[in-house]
Amino acid sequence: MNKLKNILIVAVTTLGMASCGESFLKEELTTSLSTDYFDTPEGLKAMVAGLPQALRLQGTYEFSYAHFNYGTDEFSVGSDAANEPWNNYDARLQSRVSSSSNTVQPSVTWDNSYTSISTQNTVIAKAPQVLANDPELNDALGAAHFMRGWSYFFLVQQWGDVPLLTAPVEGLVREFTRAPRQEVVQLVIDDFQKAYDLLSNPATRVQGKIYKDAAAHFLAKALLYRQSEINSDFNAATKDADLSKALTLCDEVISHRPLATNFADLQDFTAPNGPSEELPENILSAQYTISTAGANGRYNKQMCLHYIAVYQNWTGMERDIAGGREYARLRTTNYAMDVYDRVNDSRFWKSYRTMQRLNYPSDRNGADFAASKVKLEIGQVGVMFIINDEADADRFEAQTGNGSDPSSVIYPGSTAGRQPPIVKMKDGLGVWDTVRCPVTNNIVPNVIPRYRRVRNIPSAPAYGYASMENSALPTPGTASTWPTLNKFLDGSRPDYSSDNSSRDFVCARVAETYLIAAEIKVRQGDYQGALSYINKIRERAAYKNGEDREKYVDGAQIYTNTTDPRRSTSFWGKNTYYISNNIPVTTAATNIAISSPSNLPAEDVAIINKLGYTSDFDKMLCLVLNERTRELAGEMQRWPDLARTKTLVKRAYAFNEDVAHSNTLVEYHYVRPIPQGFLDQIWKDGHALTAEEKNALQNPGYN
Repeated sequence: MNKLKNILIVAVTTLGMASCGESFLKEELTTSLSTDYFDTPEGLKAMVAGLPQALRLQGTYEFSYAHFNYGTDEFSVGSDAANEPWNNYDARLQSRVSSSSNTVQPSVTWDNSYTSISTQNTVIAKAPQVLANDPELNDALGAAHFMRGWSYFFLVQQWGDVPLLTAPVEGLVREFTRAPRQEVVQLVIDDFQKAYDLLSNPATRVQGKIYKDAAAHFLAKALLYRQSEINSDFNAATKDADLSKALTLCDEVISHRPLATNFADLQDFTAPNGPSEELPENILSAQYTISTAGANGRYNKQMCLHYIAVYQNWTGMERDIAGGREYARLRTTNYAMDVYDRVNDSRFWKSYRTMQRLNYPSDRNGADFAASKVKLEIGQVGVMFIINDEADADRFEAQTGNGSDPSSVIYPGSTAGRQPPIVKMKDGLGVWDTVRCPVTNNIVPNVIPRYRRVRNIPSAPAYGYASMENSALPTPGTASTWPTLNKFLDGSRPDYSSDNSSRDFVCARVAETYLIAAEIKVRQGDYQGALSYINKIRERAAYKNGEDREKYVDGAQIYTNTTDPRRSTSFWGKNTYYISNNIPVTTAATNIAISSPSNLPAEDVAIINKLGYTSDFDKMLCLVLNERTRELAGEMQRWPDLARTKTLVKRAYAFNEDVAHSNTLVEYHYVRPIPQGFLDQIWKDGHALTAEEKNALQNPGYN
């Protein structure tokens, strides 16, 4: 949480404006203060305090997942397709994207980035004079260089060649050119290096400030980016130096910051400013304030809603603060479930919500259930996602039909794709029964096995196998049932419809530093050395002796009850580990360390084989990318990772059903379309751009 004084500063900029409706070239200062205020120590420090607000671009509103997570192997389109073009890479993804009113335009993040850069350039230009004798000079300059490096790092990863501005813009400027990617990457590295040189790591740290460890982490990340496949046309000359320096920086950060003891600690959000937000593992976070109107300034945080699957119209369920408002934008893919060893690696069960409490039985516990004598009551399990394998489908049977056959049982209000049909489960002796709540022994009304066999009634008995959605495989883009990623859930919001989360967005944590180091080792050809870093985080991910494998926490736990006796919270502090894996209860420790590059885990081998990798390098890079999913799933890292390694096309086609169905993803999608507003409003040689000149400035493949 931001404990600093929040001062909203709208900077003068000519390259981009935060509001889509404003003129691209219009200079405006919307503050009651004169620009002379920024020539005073107080004014410039106020500007510095506002610099980290730009970090929120990575984790807020619709544009965060559109730029960072859609169209990858981890997540695809949920039941709301507002930003489907960003996932499917279809003909609508252009300089202006056509879809719905909620669709993200490329101009939004482009414009906001350049607005931030204008402020960063102002601080860099003014601080040496205005704060010449001030002890805070290095912190101010370090923060400005860091944030400018961060802004250009975002821009170059998304668009490649971009306009490069390193000084405040004076007057009306109409003509801009795009600097080559190589120059932009060099500026990013230089800015992070200057931040590293200027900043320190004090013994007592304040949430919301930028310290040396953050600069070291991102400098290492930028050096690794330069050595990634996307930059193969210019990176050979600096390979050895870049990788060696980046590894030294990683080791430095790792020596300063321990991993959280338990992976669940990262999701154990109990209160704003609580322990999960102040873990030493968290290197840098975008800060958010308590949920009050307007408190978060320009960028509100909605990530708490985007990953949630629809549950409100299921039997005994209604929306509540713990369950969240189902924006249902991002659907968990099969890859995102299969990449884990779900028996021995705890991270899947600590990253995804698989159970919910029945929170509103009254209106659906009367005449509707009289015939079948089904009992539902507050305190029982209401929803269970069973994450089984396809080979385990015979253990579950779902009955579907129109209700005319007495053996066809569908709960009231059932609709294909919206309401799960009743599910029976076979025990080890071959006896079938409905799935029961472990507390009340009542039937669990909403049970969704990942794989099950389906009996079609009242037609002649016929059996088939289906995934989560219904009696047939879901049409791409229509699915509404999946395990919800829990990393952003927030039970401290004032009501279920609020999108104003008070939970911080973690931009970098030391687990990623380990994975950066592992990838560096892979690129240096030291595969065993890479495993030494990977195994450190896998050691944490393994179950410890005596650990309760069913225990579950997420940020929704803050919402504990309601004032209505007919209702309760939908949060349930357990997962479906045992029923999903079909193993007896155990508290034994597990070991998921990888002993050798020639002895990779079965789940990784399956992915490597599907992708057709044969070289040791490709296999080990694939392992690193898989491990990044296991550790960082949904944390707004995936699209840049797959784009920089040029694995996006292969992985998206292999693991994203919607991409495969659309069949339009090609190599030029490794960068985004240049916004039309920029092209329409800049000039060249004293005149507005012609159609041919606009096309020349546009990234290839887009219009």
